[in-house]
Amino acid sequence: MAPIADRTLHNVTHSGEMFTEWVDRFLQQLAVRKPSPHTVAAYRRDLEGLGRRVAKLNGHGDDLQALSLEDLHKHALRAAFASWAQDHAAASIRRAWSVWNGFFEHLVIEEVVLANPMSVVTPPRADRGRPKAIPGEDIPTLLLCTAAKQDPTSRQPWPTRDVALVATFLVTGIRLSEAVSLNLGSLDGPRGARRLVVIGKGNKARTVPIEETLEDVLLRYLTERRERFPDLRFSDLRLPLFVRTNGGGRFTRQQVEYLMDKLYRRAGIRSRVPEGALVHALRHTFATSALDHGVHVVELQELLGHASLDTTRRYLDATAAQLRHAVASHPAQAALRQFARTAVPG
Repeated sequence: MAPIADRTLHNVTHSGEMFTEWVDRFLQQLAVRKPSPHTVAAYRRDLEGLGRRVAKLNGHGDDLQALSLEDLHKHALRAAFASWAQDHAAASIRRAWSVWNGFFEHLVIEEVVLANPMSVVTPPRADRGRPKAIPGEDIPTLLLCTAAKQDPTSRQPWPTRDVALVATFLVTGIRLSEAVSLNLGSLDGPRGARRLVVIGKGNKARTVPIEETLEDVLLRYLTERRERFPDLRFSDLRLPLFVRTNGGGRFTRQQVEYLMDKLYRRAGIRSRVPEGALVHALRHTFATSALDHGVHVVELQELLGHASLDTTRRYLDATAAQLRHAVASHPAQAALRQFARTAVPG
């Protein structure tokens, strides 16, 4: 592909500034906010991934080291985002746009560029559609009963651990990354008044109260864990709460997703799980069910760790079908339908 030539307006205050150097500086500057490692890794993927598209458009192939800030002009960025849109979902494109916008704002503050060119790169509109909950009131029972059975395909099945993990997702609504990050010390409080201390987005901590039922499930799992791994020092509260069968190390996100995918298939509900929300669908399911059963939207916001109430309000729209069903099944509706069938006009 021929390089895109647009050097009529140079936005860079000093020529020769290299892209990769400023990516590293930008991510180092973000460390002040104490983002999670997953957030920093996602920022780097978006910056470097789109950077490679720009490098290719400017005749550098995939060589990021050859990419300079002068190459990041508006025409190249528009073309790169158009290319990115061909093989990425709208949500991924919006995230990448936000990362690149923040990157250029940083460059403007550092007086490396004169202006932020992202204003001329239009991101996809935000999808405020229905959250991807798993339909069916039988989902919790199916998942728990299936998790409690030996997985015939596993070399080292551990039903008690699987039940504890699934139950935590079902009754707390925590994110996958938050579950993976839980430590022994995250289970806090006295018997009968336990809570999980969850580290959410932006490294913000919140407490999620848990009932005695989940407490019992977790304690049963931890008892078995001590028997499986007697050499581990359980007095170390920094040890992970949920661990792998092999060695007792911390789960990765991918390993939990694989475990849940197998569980959905064993339970016969894989086709109900929305695409792109393998584990996150349980969070959506928790939220919509909570509102259906009278939890206030502000309380739900605190439980889910949403920074904005607008994010939580999406679930109000998601319960519209359930609300309509509730109205339709009310006894007064039956009386009205009977009246309408028998009443004589006039």
